[in-house]
Amino acid sequence: MSREQRRADRLMTEAIESQVQPLFRVNSALGWLRLLILLLPSLACLWMYWQEPRLLVALPWLLMATALYSLVLISTHDISHGTLLDQGDLEQAVGCALSWPVGWPYLTYRNLHMLHHRMNGMDLRDPERREPTSQEAARVHPLRQWHFRHPFWGSAVLMGGAQLIGSMFWFGWKLRNDHSRLLGGMRIDAIGIVLVQVLMFAVAIGLGGLLKLLLMLFVVERIVGAVMQVRGMIEHHGLWQPNSTYELTQLYTSRNIDAGPIVNFLMGGLPHHSLHHAYPSIPYHNLPEASRIASTILKEHGKPPLPMVSSYAAGTALLF
Repeated sequence: MSREQRRADRLMTEAIESQVQPLFRVNSALGWLRLLILLLPSLACLWMYWQEPRLLVALPWLLMATALYSLVLISTHDISHGTLLDQGDLEQAVGCALSWPVGWPYLTYRNLHMLHHRMNGMDLRDPERREPTSQEAARVHPLRQWHFRHPFWGSAVLMGGAQLIGSMFWFGWKLRNDHSRLLGGMRIDAIGIVLVQVLMFAVAIGLGGLLKLLLMLFVVERIVGAVMQVRGMIEHHGLWQPNSTYELTQLYTSRNIDAGPIVNFLMGGLPHHSLHHAYPSIPYHNLPEASRIASTILKEHGKPPLPMVSSYAAGTALLF
């Protein structure tokens, strides 16, 4: 690519940033509203699960609580960027409180996610990279090659949440020299998760509900893990490659979902993943407008449309 083209692309992305910058402001009240709308029904279903003595009758309540909680855990993505509540350390404490009961190392994830935003499409050490290079794919067993082409079955169905949790600690250790807070975050996560789990098991045993707790943790690992795996893979599967500027790399290595306002609300703006990746300070409720602005400018400059699928179902189909 010529120097003139790179300069033109840089000026274009500067124009996009200039127009979306007014959208960076966080609406804390809207963030709290979204969090409570997702969290309170989940807790209500969980309460019904624990109150019902017949396990088979209680199971539907657990499934509903877990499905709702997957959306709650997705909201910790907004919290990691400080774009849900805009409450500084309090917001990060909320992220830990929502994550540790299900074993999710939130602080480690937050620090690794910052590296992901820096490295996506540009640095092969990206902790959230799912695409192997041709050299990497050629070196592995044929079964692993099949998994790279059809990641749904191995990642979402087989490994689920356990793989996500393990990968956080693995990449946290591997990239500990690339982020000054990684080791400290891993220590706090490990201590916090152990203390919360010990407390949960102590209460469950005291109430004679150990079997219910074990079932709850298993269902959460399966359902929430699958949702988080699929969501993450849809957003980047098959798109990892550099572009002329950092912003264009993020815009074109992230997949968008043609979703309405309700889905955008539930998913925290993640259907507009290109704009989130290029400008992570934009809160979820402003991302649709930011996408419209960027798409208009890109079209005016003869750039291709941003990667898009018609729905999360269509995105999931890419992974089979």
